[in-house]
Amino acid sequence: MSVFIQCLNALTGIINWEEKDENYDYHQEVARSAFADMLHDHERNQKYYLGIKAAIEKKHKNGEEANVLDIGTGTGLLAMMAAKCGADSVTACEAFTPMAKCAIKIIQENGFENNIKLIHKRSTKMIIGKDGDMIKKANILVTEVFDTELIGEGALSTFRHAHENLLEENSIVIPHTATIWIQVVESPTICTWNTVHPIQNRSKYLLNTPHSVKSCSGAAAVHDIQLTQFPHNAFKPLLPPQPIFRFDLSGKSTLLYDEKRCLHVKPTASGTAHAIFMWWDLIMDVNNEILLSCAPVWEHSDTKILQNKGLSLQEIADVIPWRDHWMQAIYYLPVATSVITNNEVSLIGYHDEYSLWFQLINESINEAPDCERPVCSCNVHIAYCRTRIGQLNDYARNKKYIKALEKKITPDTVCLCLSDGCLLGLAAVQLGAKKIFILETNFLSRKCIEMFVKTNELSEKIEIVESVDELPPQSAINFIFGEPYFITSIVPWENLYFWYLASRYSPQIQRIPIAATIMGVIVEFKDLYKIRAPLGVCEGFDLSIFDKLIQASSDKSDSSIEAQPLWEYPTKALSLPFVIKTFDLTQDVNEHEDVNTSECVPVLTSGMCNGVALWIDWQLNSEITVSSGPTVKVQPGERISWDPFTRQGVHLFKDITHVTQHSIISWSFNFAPQSGNIKYDFRILSKSMK
Repeated sequence: MSVFIQCLNALTGIINWEEKDENYDYHQEVARSAFADMLHDHERNQKYYLGIKAAIEKKHKNGEEANVLDIGTGTGLLAMMAAKCGADSVTACEAFTPMAKCAIKIIQENGFENNIKLIHKRSTKMIIGKDGDMIKKANILVTEVFDTELIGEGALSTFRHAHENLLEENSIVIPHTATIWIQVVESPTICTWNTVHPIQNRSKYLLNTPHSVKSCSGAAAVHDIQLTQFPHNAFKPLLPPQPIFRFDLSGKSTLLYDEKRCLHVKPTASGTAHAIFMWWDLIMDVNNEILLSCAPVWEHSDTKILQNKGLSLQEIADVIPWRDHWMQAIYYLPVATSVITNNEVSLIGYHDEYSLWFQLINESINEAPDCERPVCSCNVHIAYCRTRIGQLNDYARNKKYIKALEKKITPDTVCLCLSDGCLLGLAAVQLGAKKIFILETNFLSRKCIEMFVKTNELSEKIEIVESVDELPPQSAINFIFGEPYFITSIVPWENLYFWYLASRYSPQIQRIPIAATIMGVIVEFKDLYKIRAPLGVCEGFDLSIFDKLIQASSDKSDSSIEAQPLWEYPTKALSLPFVIKTFDLTQDVNEHEDVNTSECVPVLTSGMCNGVALWIDWQLNSEITVSSGPTVKVQPGERISWDPFTRQGVHLFKDITHVTQHSIISWSFNFAPQSGNIKYDFRILSKSMK
């Protein structure tokens, strides 16, 4: 059976009823629970295994049974490791129903059904006793309930409850301890993701930033990032890395839900402290011998060893484990603070049950002040994602738009701006436009624009339109402008919503941009493919049942294209960029015929073909193009440099294939303008087996 679900078509802006599988919500939830990239993390798996093995051997050496509890077992991998290492009993709990059923099948498939008892409930609901979930308390706990922020998934309460209710005294816990590390840095580049800078044209300010935006603490949500891929010359460390919080997971001391810690540190360089980099590591055993580190490449525990072997940082970055499930994070300081070499400062960390935050005081203080968790007070960080804020601050991008606008704006220009949060539309007033209508249907985005209008005293020449139905009549405007950017857009071509809005007016009205080209390139992702790659046999255990579960649900609920910030993911070009379709935005989209086109792309260099990267180029005029894709010319066989302020579209092949210069990739593209439906298909036609 099928069900009908209301879905917004981002291209047309129309909400339609779409036919979906009757279990669509279930399949979507299952597909989103995929954590294959975590299970592809061989170092993580191996160090958990070594920790489990050491704990069981220690209990047996002391003449004790080894009774293991695995909280949040997922596929059952860690529970099976414990059984393989000779645990006397293994109890695994899993609250997520589809995953619990999957784990039972995996455990049976691998022959451990008599060694592992699976409990389908949260650990906090487990009962100890004769008729309970466990006859007696466990004396070994193994669990992986961490996220990028370490504590964001409720790790503290999980461990604390387990020690109070599910574990014997002197139990061994894997991991044994966790440490959060921070590093204070100066980086104007980092700041572009957090605050909106004024828009300049040559030496003139076209738009100033409201004080409430400049002084705002920023988004409350953690900024997770692959710091290893962040250019090393784009930041300056001001303080050496500091361990700020150490969590004793063994139970010897109570885990605190609210804590603050003040460090007195001497800066190693002078500068302005803008942000804090954060990562964490785990000690997996009681002897403090097994370290699992999430540090970026320049601070990773293996880096010095590999540097002594003659490897560069870039080469080391290709060697140390890649993780998408545990990244690093950036925390923005509430106030940019100047520091001087060797002049002691106070670095203060805070955490509650789920979150971290920090501040820096340029003096040594005896007692750290209380500080509430920062939240956005200016609406900008709620209305726009960090990628969009970075895009607003992209000087080179803005310069192109301003140059194109200067060629069109006259004292008689009455402009209709069709983009969300379009500060360039406001700047057009300063370029001499008579009046600007700005369409802002999103409430929060509209509040932000109103704030910029007030700060820059533009209210006499700016009129904000709140609804598409309230757009000005054709006679009232003579120019249409868009970046284009819309909050509802996920993949790049969904910003073609601009075309649908502009088509409400005569093609005779001049506009920017005038055309849009969807582009693609065949690629080898070094690591990104792991988020969808099947596991098969993982650390000697057959997890193919999990692969089938995730794939079946993904097929029913996921798009074949997803959005990713590809600058964070090393990508090698296997072909030259190719044009999929160019659209003339000066024409009426409603009169455009359906597009059904297909071609073949030759592979120009050997590699493991695991994906296609897609983006859109906006032609502002006959001379100026703004791309959301590569920032330099693509060379087959070389790494692609991606625009850091947009997300590109990514198609991942289900089967990873070794390709050579004899290989060909076919693609097809279908676009129905009336419905706004776009469909891609990519296939490897011929291949050369390695």
